[in-house]
Parts: sequence; structure tokens; C-alpha cells
Amino acid sequence: MKIRLISLLLIGVFLSCEKDDYSLAIKACFDYQFSSTNDGEVQFTNCSENATSFLWLFGDGTTSTEKDPLHVYEIAPPYLVALIATNRNRKDTLVQRLPSDIMVLKPNIYVYPTRKIDLCLKINFPLGGNIIESIPQYNQGWCVHVDTTGKIDNQYSYLFYESKQPDVFQYKKGWCITRANLKSFFEENMSMYNFSQQEIKDFTDYWISLLIEDNYYNIYPQTNAIIDTAIQLDFSVQPDNVGRLFYGIVGVNKYQQIDQPMVVPFLRNDFYIMEWGVIRK
Repeated sequence: MKIRLISLLLIGVFLSCEKDDYSLAIKACFDYQFSSTNDGEVQFTNCSENATSFLWLFGDGTTSTEKDPLHVYEIAPPYLVALIATNRNRKDTLVQRLPSDIMVLKPNIYVYPTRKIDLCLKINFPLGGNIIESIPQYNQGWCVHVDTTGKIDNQYSYLFYESKQPDVFQYKKGWCITRANLKSFFEENMSMYNFSQQEIKDFTDYWISLLIEDNYYNIYPQTNAIIDTAIQLDFSVQPDNVGRLFYGIVGVNKYQQIDQPMVVPFLRNDFYIMEWGVIRK
């Protein structure tokens, strides 16, 4: 009698759990990261809820049933990717265009020639994109006079622009910084990348007052190799060295452990360019 009662209780618990699991809503969700070293390689990360099986359609005629597939494309972007998340006879589908578009905010381009020069600079978007704002006016490109102090047309300290382009940036390696420590972090970190005190001050004067909404911020650095995949600088006089640093900034409520990248300082030798900017994710 006791065995039968226990069996009935166990069956009831099993059916109850099964019913609860079945009543949960399915939500398809995924993120992705383009490789900065291997062309066409994309790592997909599955964040779906209450699903037990998955079908990926990568937009190039291939599919996968892995949870977190690594896929290599042999065609150029963009890609229309679909994820079908399933639990028994219920399913949810998410379709995303890869890469999606994102704004790069307030990049400043500092120009340091060894002699006075007339310089033209065009910004190219190999994956598509466009300039939204610029100072001085960009039009079809900048053509400016620059002296050896970096002064542009006798009035500007840098070339400013904001642009919209595909989001090929990395959000895996970086630092999680409390809001109270942001200023000191950027001062130290940008110094490690070999930015000047004035360039760092330009950054912190503008951005620190805007980063006030969250308790912590994940800071993901993007340097030349990644930036150049989406935004390319075309100079009429080629610099000897170019240092480009965009910070991908994501606000979070709690501290998160992130793998930290290696910082390689930029060279400030001969005719060189320095650029910083921000991506708010």
C-alpha cells in the first residue's frame, strides 16, 4: 500500500513538473561575434529560454542543430540568420540581419604631421554605412591644412564625426568598472594605449558626465583590426602610424567577470594619427 502511494505521489510530481515546463513560454534569442582574425567566421551564442532543441538557418543555404554553433561564411555579408527554438510541439523563431547597424559616437581624429601639410581624408564603409554628423563639414571628404602641433585649419584640434555602420565589434574581452571609477579607469587605460593627456582629457570631459545611468559599465576595447573591417580611413598622405581605439560601453547593474584583453600601446612616431570613439550598446 505504501509503495503504491509513493508511486502515485512520484507520478503526480512528474506530471506537475512536466505541465509546468510545458506552460513556460518559448523565447528564441541569440547573439553573435564576428572573428577579428578569420574572415567570415561568426560565433553564435544561444540565449533562448525554455527550449530543448534548435535549428539555425544561416542565410547561406546551410543549417545547424547545435546550441552555440561556430559558422564560417564563404559569401560576403549581410546575412539573414534565423533561429528556431523548440520545446515539443511549441516553437519560437527569431530572425536577425547580421551584422545589425550601430552608431559610433563622437570619434575624434587627431592628426600629427612632421611638417605642415595639406591633407585630404575620406572615410569608407566597406560593409555599408554613412556619416551622420561631422565637424568641420565632411561633404565628400575632408581637405584641410594641418600644422606640426596638430592644429587643423588654424581652428580645430581634431576632426569629428559620428557614423552608422554594421556592428562587427567585439563584446567578449574588456573590463567591468564601477561608475565611481570610470574617470580614473579611462585616464589609466587610455594612457596605456599611449594617448596624450590632452586627448584623454577631451575624452573624459565629454563622456564621464554622460555615463551616469548604471552602477557598472562593461568596457570593450576595439582597435585597428576590428575598426577597419567597418570604418576605413583613406588619407591623401599616408601616415606612418595610426592608432584607433573605440570603447564599446554597456551599462550593467551588477559586477560581471570579463576576460581582460592585452593592451598594446600605439606608436606616436613620425607622421601619426590618433583616434578615439565610443559605441553605446
